[in-house]
Amino acid sequence: MKPSLLVGLAAVGLIHAAAPARSDTLEIQPLVVTASRTEQAGSETLARVSIIDREQISRSQAPDLLELLRLEVGIDIARTGGPGGQTSLFMRGTNSNHVLVLIDGVRVAAAGSGAFAWEKLDPALIDRIEIVRGPRAARWGSDAIGGVIQIFTRQASGAMLRAAYGRYDDTSLSAALGNDTLSVTAAWRQVGGFSAQNTRGFAYDPDDDGFDNLSLAARGALETGSGSWSWTGRISDGAVEFDQGESDMLDYALRTVYHHRTGSRWRWQASAGLYRDRLDTETAFGQTETVTRRTQAAVQAERSLEQLGTWLVGIDAWRVSGVNRNSWSNSRHNIGVWTGLQGSRQDNDWEASLRLDEDQQFGSAVTGSIAAGWQPRGDWRLFASLGRAFRAPTFSQLYSPGFGGLFAGNPTLDPETSWSLELGADWTPSPRQRVALSVFQTRIDDLIDFAGEGFQAINIGQARIRGAELSHTLELGRLSARSGYTWQDAEDRDTGAALLRRARGKASLSADYRLANDGWLGVELVHVGRRQDVGGVRLASYTLINLRAGWPLGHGFRLEGRLENAAGEDYEPLLGFNAHDRSLFVALGWRG
Repeated sequence: MKPSLLVGLAAVGLIHAAAPARSDTLEIQPLVVTASRTEQAGSETLARVSIIDREQISRSQAPDLLELLRLEVGIDIARTGGPGGQTSLFMRGTNSNHVLVLIDGVRVAAAGSGAFAWEKLDPALIDRIEIVRGPRAARWGSDAIGGVIQIFTRQASGAMLRAAYGRYDDTSLSAALGNDTLSVTAAWRQVGGFSAQNTRGFAYDPDDDGFDNLSLAARGALETGSGSWSWTGRISDGAVEFDQGESDMLDYALRTVYHHRTGSRWRWQASAGLYRDRLDTETAFGQTETVTRRTQAAVQAERSLEQLGTWLVGIDAWRVSGVNRNSWSNSRHNIGVWTGLQGSRQDNDWEASLRLDEDQQFGSAVTGSIAAGWQPRGDWRLFASLGRAFRAPTFSQLYSPGFGGLFAGNPTLDPETSWSLELGADWTPSPRQRVALSVFQTRIDDLIDFAGEGFQAINIGQARIRGAELSHTLELGRLSARSGYTWQDAEDRDTGAALLRRARGKASLSADYRLANDGWLGVELVHVGRRQDVGGVRLASYTLINLRAGWPLGHGFRLEGRLENAAGEDYEPLLGFNAHDRSLFVALGWRG
């Protein structure tokens, strides 16, 4: 890490630690539902949880999810070129398809790759993001090896309009209108772009590669006495150019949920959802079309058991079908039954979960987790957790013919399984300051990688990931700041080689100062360490600095500005791919 960066982060940490606590102000703890599938205060969960709320999203002026999530501890992000390029997210050193992604409770992974198209979801549609690090398969089932990220679409209050323009002909428009009963949000973005690849790329072409995306989200709610109905819907259509090709993806999701309370101790929830995507891709190898269709349903109940805490039980089922017009077509279903117990008494917290999944293709899988916390004194909390998770191979990993005979699937693949151990400590000297430290180790057996002959998908054996995360949050008057550092060692135990595209070290800082007139000034800093890429190439570290500001103009109008890569860092996010240079964005917003 650069010495100047170390000095800067150390100085920030010392300032934070020395800051006087505002103990006279009691903060309301935000509730999260993703960690345990029921409402909990974020600070009371026995898992590492981060929340990105609507206010943070608005202040950041982030044009896409990459800029929002790259600041979080435990997360590495890699994108193939500019806006709209394929984006991979690695949580705690696990693979990009080891993170379960939910949007309003709907699984949104593609049937082929098993990963979510992060680049296609506009931040204007997002109300809140909950990030749970560590295995949660005992509550959520397959895919949650590295963690779970749930995105909640926007609940608009009143009317909102925003227009922005920046370098590379980056133009965006968004609008929202709603109340407590019905809300609608729309967003459009078009980017002229820059060349996705450089001269080290396998299909280098120096032309500009553009991106065009249109998204719409809606939600509604209805109270019915002792219960309530809610529904959400989202649709997105995006096209991106890349060297020697282009792709177009259309996806949509629907979900409805009914909540019911029986007496003071029982709560019930039933839901049904649908997700569908179609990806058309044209490359030098030809044209392909892949379609995913996923249906899901779930019922769960929870009961208060007084001294023991809260008991939860549930059953969920899903069916996924995938079709690649040129090669494969398949479907399978999964039924999972799970139960959990969580509670607290005096200075102790506990949580235990057990789940049985029956996969039509791969049979039974049992996962479980156990965690315990202890508060030795009022401002300290210690916890430990152990969890098992699994992930079934995707249709592409099983059946894809590959490209020109390379990267083909393998129908003999076995599911991946994992064990994870985590130890953590929290120090909360005041309601407005918190320091959190976690150390973890994950062992993944039968890890799937394209490492066979001709880069065919195979189970390579075992991967071991060790790491530590340190984070700090502070609210001091008009200043709010978040900083963090992640260290990890992710390796293939069979060969001793590092797993690709995971930085060994990453540091981040985000700070905002609220002005007296409701404007703000902000800064983001991210340092990403060296990381291994394909062909034995080790990419250099890089440091990004982003600046942002907002200024009210009166009558509901606001002027905003964001300067990305303010220092003009020249770096390579992936081998053979370019990243944007210094870029200025200006925006005009209105709220009625």
